[in-house]
Amino acid sequence: FLQKSSDIEHLQSDVSTEDQLALVPDNFKSDDGNKPLKHVDEDTNEVFTYALRPMRYAVGFILLVELMERFSYYGIVYTETSFLTGVYDDDWNAGMTALEASSYVSIGVAMAYSSPFCGALLADVFLGYYW
Repeated sequence: FLQKSSDIEHLQSDVSTEDQLALVPDNFKSDDGNKPLKHVDEDTNEVFTYALRPMRYAVGFILLVELMERFSYYGIVYTETSFLTGVYDDDWNAGMTALEASSYVSIGVAMAYSSPFCGALLADVFLGYYW
């Protein structure tokens, strides 16, 4: 491991390119091509590996989750009124009129779009620094 404080001062804290990776000492490199950076926990000696550009993976994952969330949301919203009024099956429905069903759907949409705002407001009041 590093023994001189001057060695530690020359280490980069943000390694994101192959050129920067070449400057990293071998004891901080792993054999995994996708995750070439390595950290060994001092307490448990567990080895953790890291990618050079972790934001690519994180952004891709977030976009995929948001895409799936939008598909499920719009899939439910557009069929919910028809389900509640019994368009699909007369025997299996909520027995609502079109006006009642659209009222419930509208309330659900309003809650879905306003709950993030209310959650953010509560978080700022009780947990945040900006209130």
